[in-house]
Amino acid sequence: MRFSIDVGSELELKMYQAVLLYKNDHGNRYMVTVHGVVQKNGDGSPVLGAGQLLSTASLRELARQLGTGCPVEFLPDEVVARTPDLLAWWTPAAVRPMFFRAGSELEGVSGKRFPHPALLFVVCSNVLYVRACCASRRPGPDSKLAAAPYWNIGSDGAVCAGTMRAPKSLTVTSIAAWQQAFFQSEFTHPGGGGRLTKRRGGTAALWKSLAGKKRFPMSTLIELETLKQYLKRLETER
Repeated sequence: MRFSIDVGSELELKMYQAVLLYKNDHGNRYMVTVHGVVQKNGDGSPVLGAGQLLSTASLRELARQLGTGCPVEFLPDEVVARTPDLLAWWTPAAVRPMFFRAGSELEGVSGKRFPHPALLFVVCSNVLYVRACCASRRPGPDSKLAAAPYWNIGSDGAVCAGTMRAPKSLTVTSIAAWQQAFFQSEFTHPGGGGRLTKRRGGTAALWKSLAGKKRFPMSTLIELETLKQYLKRLETER
C-alpha cells in the first residue's frame, strides 16, 4: 500500500498485523483478535498467523501508535469534560461585541456590545458546538442546557464555520482561540432546524433588543437536555 503525505514525499506501508472482528448472529456478542503476518504467498498477499484476543493494553498501544492518545494536560477550572476526541468548557455570562454580515437585518447593530448568557463550548471531531447554560456557574453532569440563540448555529448546537478561522488543535491551550474564532467571526444567517429562542421575532429580534444592554434575559432561553445527555449524544452521533 502506498500513499502520499502533505510534505510531498511518499511512504511505503507494509502489513505487519491484522485485526479481525467477530460477532454472533444476533449482534450482541463480539470478539476481536490480533494476528501477525507470518509469510507471504507467491502473489505477495499476506498469510496471517494464529490470533490472540485483543487486550486493553494492546488497544492502548494501538491508539498510541495511531497518534490518538491524550497527552498529560493540566486542566483549568473552565474545562468540564475531556476525552481524546472531545473537549468541553464553559464561560460565565459576559458583555461582548458581535459582528453581523453587511446587508443582513442585523447590520445596523454590528460591532456593538451585547450581553451573553453563560455558554458551554464543545469541540468534537473538529466541529464546534455551543449551548447556553441555564445558570452562570460551572455546569455539572446534571446541569440543564439551553439552545444557544445565535446565528450560524443549528438546532444541535453545531456552528456553521462560515468566516470562522478554527484552530487546528484540540488542546486546553486552544480554548481561547476557539472562543475568539466564534465571537470575532461574522454571524451571517439564522440557523435552521427549529427555534433557538422564546423571543418573539426570533434571534434577529433578540439581538436587536440587546444592543448596548448589560444583562441577558434568561427567560428567552429554550431549555433542553442535561450536560451529561448532550455530551453522550455528541459522542454517539459523531
